[in-house]
Amino acid sequence: MSTASGTLDTKLHRALELIGGSIDPEIAETYASIEERILAQALENVELAERRLREIQKLVGDRDAVLV
Repeated sequence: MSTASGTLDTKLHRALELIGGSIDPEIAETYASIEERILAQALENVELAERRLREIQKLVGDRDAVLV
């Protein structure tokens, strides 16, 4: 294994860890490269987090002042 290949593997492994360690099967089928899959999964995770945040805000109110 070359150093460049090892560095890439390390970076891809870390990126997979950051997205939770798995890729949605639909995303895996849609995108050809692992890099595209990781980015698509990261975007999906952000969209899901935003939906959850909006739902939480509806439940407890938007308390930005409390968080400062």
